[in-house]
Amino acid sequence: MFGGKKDEEEKDEEQQEEGQEDQGKESKDKPKSEVCSMKRGDYMIHVYVETAKNLDVEEGSVVDPIVEVICLGERKFTKALDDIDATGEAVYNEHIFFEPKNVEVERLQKGKIEIKLMDKGFFKDALIGYYEFDLNTIYQMNDHALMHKWIVMSNPEGEEFGKVTAYLKLAITICGAGDEQVAIEDDPNPQEEQYLQPPQIQPEFYQLYVRMFTAQKLVPMDTAFIGKPKIDAYVKIDHKGNKLKTKMLVQ
Repeated sequence: MFGGKKDEEEKDEEQQEEGQEDQGKESKDKPKSEVCSMKRGDYMIHVYVETAKNLDVEEGSVVDPIVEVICLGERKFTKALDDIDATGEAVYNEHIFFEPKNVEVERLQKGKIEIKLMDKGFFKDALIGYYEFDLNTIYQMNDHALMHKWIVMSNPEGEEFGKVTAYLKLAITICGAGDEQVAIEDDPNPQEEQYLQPPQIQPEFYQLYVRMFTAQKLVPMDTAFIGKPKIDAYVKIDHKGNKLKTKMLVQ
């Protein structure tokens, strides 16, 4: 009798463990879209506009760039910067907030964040570059956030739709009811540039070739107890996170 009762208890424990494993597996296998789906309610959408560079400006000309952000029908702007040419950088570091209330799920699923880089005009602004995000796409990212990415912009109103017209660095967070608000801080790794490129823009690849010839009047850096001071000289190159160095020469 006692042995039979023990076997039944062990069998019950095994069934419970199997049930827990199945639940855990279902939770892991559950699509991320279901776990992170946007629900009807209030939201805080935070857009941090950082820097624009490589604007498509004719040689010898300048523009007064301003960024327009459109979210769920609401428009907001950064300040306009003066006299930026093709090689200059437009540094904004401005925070823009949208706080839509009681938004329906269908509207959230179709909602977008539109980014327009404009040349500020006296009567009308001229479009330089455009990019858009789906709200749901950003919400399904880790922490519902897109952090410090460069977007590759093009001008859909221009003659060459696939031409790169500007690069804009930004960060976006979306916070709904029950979500933990993620703070946008300064980029901890500004040298690590990551780019988001729309499909209509075809990438072009280049090879950068650097050749070192000679270095003159090198100052001895190593103190020697016997003989003359010397230097172990080499050159380091860091281009967009790719680090190389030459061989070492002792003089």
